Amino acid sequence: MKILSMFDTREIEEFAENLAADLGRRFPPASEARTDTGAKHQIKVILDGLAARAVRYHEEHKLGVYRKAKLANVFKWKLTELGYSKAFVEVATKEIATKLAVRK
Repeated sequence: MKILSMFDTREIEEFAENLAADLGRRFPPASEARTDTGAKHQIKVILDGLAARAVRYHEEHKLGVYRKAKLANVFKWKLTELGYSKAFVEVATKEIATKLAVRK
């Protein structure tokens, strides 16, 4: 049964959903309409923090390519569910996925 546990991604899904929920709490979808420099700085700081959490999670759990992709996809789907625009979802997901891919 050890082999089957390798395909169990519930913990990763929960972590990714928590990341997305945290973003939703700290920068709600309605905030996307803001174009001031404060909003741009705020989203950059938030995404950097979320990416750092994702990298720490990766280092603790030794995620492979499949699990990194699962984390990024669940994060993306959850942001879409929360009501973010497609463009915002792509940018936020790319930020997380890029940090996970670059970090060895």
